[in-house]
Amino acid sequence: MRVLIFGCNRLSTSLVADLAKDDNHITVLGTERNCLESLAALNGVRVVLTSEPMMQDYLQEGGIDHSDVFLAMSFDDHQNILVAQIAKYIFNVPKVVCHLGSPQLQVMYAGLGLDVVGYSFGLMQDVRQAIQE
Repeated sequence: MRVLIFGCNRLSTSLVADLAKDDNHITVLGTERNCLESLAALNGVRVVLTSEPMMQDYLQEGGIDHSDVFLAMSFDDHQNILVAQIAKYIFNVPKVVCHLGSPQLQVMYAGLGLDVVGYSFGLMQDVRQAIQE
């Protein structure tokens, strides 16, 4: 499976470690150089250092055109919403999961058709379940 993850932080680092066990091809887009460097050392993981102004270009560089799964996992709800919708409605990625911290945004965007996960003790399991559905 080809997985593209937006956001490099503790959450995405844990997800990458979990997903890499299954021989998935993973690309992580992020602005945090140190985080990306630590992930680049993992087998089967590719990283792309980004800055915000040309997001669609970075998504294409990350391989969104061929991705099976897109995970919007940054800590910025609004960026996650934006890139998740781009992945789903412009690039037609088959499975898009969006992490949102705001309960109001979770309800609203889930109602608009996005697969949404929030903060919980079982967040890793929630993301894994959303990918498999």
